[in-house]
Amino acid sequence: MDKQAQLKTAKRQALLWLCGAAVIFVLVTTVQVLYPAYQNSFFAGLIKMAAEAALIGGLADWFAVTALFKPIPARYPIPHTNIVARNKKAIAENLSDFVKEKFFNPVAIESLIASSHPAKGAGRWLKQQQHADKLARYLCDTLAGFLHVFDDAPVKQFVMNAIRKGINKVDLGPLASGTLTVLTRDGRHQLILDKLLHKLAVMSQTPETQDVIAAKLYQWLKTEHRRLEKILPSQWLSEQGANAAVKALADILADIDEDASHPLRLAFDRQVAIFAEQLENDPVYLQKLDDFRQQLLENDTLQHYLHAVWSDVKTWLDKDLADGQGRSHKAIASALCEIGNAVDEDPALAASIDKHIAEAGRYMAPELSDFLTSHIRKTIEGWDEKDMAQQIELNIGKDLQKVRINGTIVGGLIGGVLYFIEQGIGLLG
Repeated sequence: MDKQAQLKTAKRQALLWLCGAAVIFVLVTTVQVLYPAYQNSFFAGLIKMAAEAALIGGLADWFAVTALFKPIPARYPIPHTNIVARNKKAIAENLSDFVKEKFFNPVAIESLIASSHPAKGAGRWLKQQQHADKLARYLCDTLAGFLHVFDDAPVKQFVMNAIRKGINKVDLGPLASGTLTVLTRDGRHQLILDKLLHKLAVMSQTPETQDVIAAKLYQWLKTEHRRLEKILPSQWLSEQGANAAVKALADILADIDEDASHPLRLAFDRQVAIFAEQLENDPVYLQKLDDFRQQLLENDTLQHYLHAVWSDVKTWLDKDLADGQGRSHKAIASALCEIGNAVDEDPALAASIDKHIAEAGRYMAPELSDFLTSHIRKTIEGWDEKDMAQQIELNIGKDLQKVRINGTIVGGLIGGVLYFIEQGIGLLG
């Protein structure tokens, strides 16, 4: 049964109670007129007064309920009728303020999040494979939609122009210098140097490296000292020279590796600092960075290559995202399951996530409440007064008809009590 039918049924029931009281009142009054012996009857008087009071109570409540939604009478209504339509603006203001104060204030939002433990619930939900698959499917469809949007020619051109403008606005000097400074902070670049030195030491001691050095020395003797090369054992000298060179190189690398204050390390520090300073302040380096940027942006070959790469990647992604068993779907679903397990099994992680969600909710609550309450207020103010009254009556009128029924019943009971009081006072006389 729809709301309109429910409202009609409720009105019919209330009307039947009111008509029942009216019929009883008319019947008893008629009996008393036709049969004077019943005029002083206790029970006839009780029933008549109860019916009369029930009729008055039912009519009064009918007027009160109907006056909320309709003008009475319709053509020339009396004051304090059609209350909902007359007070549309006040209703809009009060309802929006009530929603804002009771439902969307920061304390209520934070309390709701704290009591519901959203992270724990999300973890339990995500750890189930079917739920992870469902969310992964949604995310894949969303990503596919974004790909189609970016593939649109005007959108693609807009994005490319925005990227070019953004890159042109970036000050590369301070960016490069700052990046280098961060990378070398706390001697991080020395760790890279250590790795490089270790790699060189290992490579220098391999037979292949020694053979290369010996061959170079032998070639050098044959080229630069032809006469001596014919007299001396060139091959043996080359091999011995290679061994000596490798040993000397290994000793040097070991000295650098063991000495944190080695001159080579200090020189490396100075060069890195100088280079970072030049990147930020030297006009020559700044111009080189700017030229390099322009060459990248204006290089047709590079642009064509990037476009071809993007086209291939997009084609593969588009096909893979559409496949319910594709790599993207499986990877996302697996990651979601792992996240769900981690959150569900780690109370500290769940509590931390809940805390951050609560902070975000508290931060967003004022703006969100302003937006929603403003939307509620403007929507109600935009309604037609008659339609607004009909909609409100349709949603709460069914319950208000119970007020009419209760008014009829309670009025009858009060009438009966008053009759007993009247009779009691009469006995005193």
